[in-house]
Amino acid sequence: MASTTTDKSAGRVLLPPTINPTRYDLNFTPDLTNYTFSGITTIEVTTTNDVSGKEIVMHAKELCFASASFVVKSGSCEGKEEAVEINVNLKATTVTFVFANDIPKEATLVLTINYQVRRFD
Repeated sequence: MASTTTDKSAGRVLLPPTINPTRYDLNFTPDLTNYTFSGITTIEVTTTNDVSGKEIVMHAKELCFASASFVVKSGSCEGKEEAVEINVNLKATTVTFVFANDIPKEATLVLTINYQVRRFD
């Protein structure tokens, strides 16, 4: 009898395992007239020694991003780092925040994202 295995990741967009969220703080401001909302989300993430590059990729759907930044909570770097680019991939339903400097290795970061829901009329 042949065994079959199912790959749970088949057809899914998986995020890099080098940046792991550990805590979320979500704040929403509803606009009841236009049936929309804006939000500020703070995510505490830990990075591994294998993290490389200047990008943080996250899942995102139907959001318009105004800004993103991070501060290092623990690790070797200090200061606030603002995203210099925000790239949304509608097909993969992801957003990529690009920073001027490399993401710190083996650190705890506090990522703050400002956004609003996209309107479909």
